[in-house]
Amino acid sequence: MSRTEVVMRPMLPPAGLIVPCTKPILKATTPSVTASDDVPRLKAALSQCAQQAEDYLNWRKQREKTKRNTHD
Repeated sequence: MSRTEVVMRPMLPPAGLIVPCTKPILKATTPSVTASDDVPRLKAALSQCAQQAEDYLNWRKQREKTKRNTHD
């Protein structure tokens, strides 16, 4: 009789790596206020979301690299 061993590995990224993106509310009533207040908040939120995507892609690349090294 043969024995089969099942190894479970996490497939999802670690908790906290991907969280909902901040969606700033546009509060300005004039174009100049939009440019001075809202645009910087939007840029900061976009930067944070982009960093999450980059962190996830780096995590996935490292995970694939580790998986290949353990199967070699």
